[in-house]
Amino acid sequence: MNEFLANLMGSVITAVVPVLSACAVVAIKMLRDKALAQTNSTKQQDYITEIAEAVSVAVTATSQTYVDALKKHGEFTAEAQEVALKKALSACIASISPAAQSFITSVYGDLTEYLITRIEAEVRNQKLAIQ
Repeated sequence: MNEFLANLMGSVITAVVPVLSACAVVAIKMLRDKALAQTNSTKQQDYITEIAEAVSVAVTATSQTYVDALKKHGEFTAEAQEVALKKALSACIASISPAAQSFITSVYGDLTEYLITRIEAEVRNQKLAIQ
């Protein structure tokens, strides 16, 4: 019976992850569109779009390649959460152009703190999409 339940949970998780990822992408695009509406500069709009997409992709990729496996085995601890955040942050920084990084620094201050806040918000949005 336990094996049946484990297989059932595995099947449900496999089916739900792509749907949740799609919902998260839609939420990020909505936030991006709101930010784009608040600025008239085409260059700033491009940076906002680039940053939003980088955060969304980094969180989704980290979730798929790291978090989901740990959660499946009940091993997603506070330490693992910190590692996941660092992985998402590294992926995000690597995918954002130097010009967009300079934009973040000039407008918001600290690049790392800004991206951590965005990553945490994206994780929250993905969790809410699940519920």
